[in-house]
Amino acid sequence: MMGSVYSFIQLVIGWLLVSLPLIVFLYVGVIESQRNLYSYDVGILAYVGWLIALYISTRPNWLVRWFGMGRLMFWHRVLGSLTLVTAIGHYWFSFTMHSEIKYTGLVALILSVIAFLIAVLILSPLGSRSLIGFRHLKTIIRERWSRKSGLWLHRLYISAILLGWLHVHLIIRIANSMYFMMLFDGYTLLVLAIYGWHKLKG
Repeated sequence: MMGSVYSFIQLVIGWLLVSLPLIVFLYVGVIESQRNLYSYDVGILAYVGWLIALYISTRPNWLVRWFGMGRLMFWHRVLGSLTLVTAIGHYWFSFTMHSEIKYTGLVALILSVIAFLIAVLILSPLGSRSLIGFRHLKTIIRERWSRKSGLWLHRLYISAILLGWLHVHLIIRIANSMYFMMLFDGYTLLVLAIYGWHKLKG
């Protein structure tokens, strides 16, 4: 129990530290109300969480050596829930925007919900405490889709990331913040490049 709590705290601290530079550059480069900035902060957390989850899926050797595969997989699972909560929070507290901004964010959120459901229904363990009907449903879905579920899960997250990237670029007041956008694009390009290289090698 304590090990899981410690791993959770490690994840949250790492997540916040990776997100912090983006939040700082956002506050420096964008003039907005405090409420709107809080909404942006939650959106940044969701986006960075997606990037971290995708990076962890490549099983980086240095992270495996330092923390072990078990802890990495725990982080990966927990990030699925936390990023969904933050993405919903960002959408819930967002203010009126142009339709292209609204719908790129909404579709990214829908994709993350679908990815979460795939993870719950197919990839999560079939625990003895699960409801019988729920376990039966998971068994049926696994028999038909389990081989491709991991691949589709990552495709959904990559699609959500790309839509999130476009969503941010469409917000002019943020896109005009040069340092924020340089770091934002750098994070995105780095993780997608690492994931692509991992797939090419594998």
